[in-house]
Amino acid sequence: MTSIATSINTNASHLVGWHGVALFGKKNPKWYPCVVKKDNQDGTVKVQWDDGGKFTKQLPVEKFRPDIQEVDEPTDVAFDVLFKKEEDGDY
Repeated sequence: MTSIATSINTNASHLVGWHGVALFGKKNPKWYPCVVKKDNQDGTVKVQWDDGGKFTKQLPVEKFRPDIQEVDEPTDVAFDVLFKKEEDGDY
């Protein structure tokens, strides 16, 4: 099994509608809560920030972490969203 940091699924279409946190800022980046609104299909997503409702149109998908507390019970779909499935079926 690979580490979580290297196994996050970059298929952003599965993340649309998910709440989570995203890394924002250049000098001193911090994690802020947001919702994925759109998959740009170029490795970036459009997110709406919880504080004030402003948007970032092209956030690199690797800077987003879904809130896994939204999932009541782990399912194959939830794991597929969060982790990249290996060819042998392991995550």
